[in-house]
Amino acid sequence: MNIIINTMKYVKSISIKSLINKFNFEVLYKGSSRNKITIPSLNRTGIELASKHNVFENLISAVLWSGNESKFLTQFNKKKILDAMKNVLALKPPVIIVTKAFKHIDLLKKLAKHYSTTILFSSMPSAQLYVTVAAWINEQMAEFRTVHGTLISVYGVGVLLQGESGVGKSEVALELVRKGHLFIADDAVDVANLADRLYGKPNAIANKFIEVRGLGILNIPRMLGIEKTQDSSNIDVIIELIVDDKKELQFERLGANLKTKVLEKVVIPYYKLPITPGRKMSDLIETAVIDLKLKQHGYNSADDYMSNYKKVNHK
Repeated sequence: MNIIINTMKYVKSISIKSLINKFNFEVLYKGSSRNKITIPSLNRTGIELASKHNVFENLISAVLWSGNESKFLTQFNKKKILDAMKNVLALKPPVIIVTKAFKHIDLLKKLAKHYSTTILFSSMPSAQLYVTVAAWINEQMAEFRTVHGTLISVYGVGVLLQGESGVGKSEVALELVRKGHLFIADDAVDVANLADRLYGKPNAIANKFIEVRGLGILNIPRMLGIEKTQDSSNIDVIIELIVDDKKELQFERLGANLKTKVLEKVVIPYYKLPITPGRKMSDLIETAVIDLKLKQHGYNSADDYMSNYKKVNHK
């Protein structure tokens, strides 16, 4: 079952201090303590640098300047470089992050004092910086929903196990972790749509804990090692575990077509697995993940089987 139990927006803004602490940025100029990031993006300000006629009254996202911005500015004399920078700083960005490829840092620092904009330096390449910082900002400001389920990384694939309470999701997850896969969350999984990818992480209350009936609450990193856990993951497949005591439910026989489910407006591959005596569910989940990978790479076992069937019956 896909039961949503809570909705929350984690933060409406991000402090510059938390950004500095997360990425260990060097502070070149400390701007106003009131500066906050309130837009989930990392802006390269191409239009804003090129023209003083901007569509924005304020620029409330973080800004990144590196080699491309430096090359653009270098074609001008000092006055025009200052004017271009002022175009951006006048929009009151909360923070500008620069790399060693940006060659106008000294001029920027002088201007920042007038506009109270924080200037940070990173030794990371701009491409890596853009991906990691933008992803972190988006995660911090994303709208999360808490769903019932257990999230495990199996062969690098984020697997959200769902099913009725007491069906055995946690026990299966424990088996998978003992087999070398990574535990992310149990019972309460916070999920969000980030750039049309489903992303999951543990709810703050249940973080690192798993509930196994008959044993109670267990701390996975303490019992099995921190290396058996992962802080978060994309959710690549939903596997629903179902007890079919009366043998009345219909389950997949051939598996020719990959079924899907929609969660947070993202279409996710979906498997429905019956729990019956003698079945080792951890093995079946591993098999489902391998089957998913094969299908995504263009191979379908059911199609191969039907091809053989037709060949035999046409002899």
